[in-house]
Amino acid sequence: MNSEVQNAPKVYLTVDEIPLAQPFSVLVSVCSETAVGQMRVDAIMPAHQHGMNYTPKVTALDGGVFRIDDMLFHMPGLWELQIDVDVSGQSVFYTSEIALK
Repeated sequence: MNSEVQNAPKVYLTVDEIPLAQPFSVLVSVCSETAVGQMRVDAIMPAHQHGMNYTPKVTALDGGVFRIDDMLFHMPGLWELQIDVDVSGQSVFYTSEIALK
């Protein structure tokens, strides 16, 4: 995932498969030596100027790992996954493009 914040902690996604129009889950790992707080997740289709039809559920696990459930990309095309995470009291915004066929 990419962030425009200089020296932002690395963030890694783990997902088995992203099915079309079916719920899926993602594990998000934030590699930070400092405290990781709340995480907010969304996804949009920039070409269509709309987002998901459902709100994903974020669960904090140990060690800066979060489980995101109920993600659902309801149509094929280019999606932008957006994650906003609190790291040491600072909000850091990340994006990642996902092409779904």
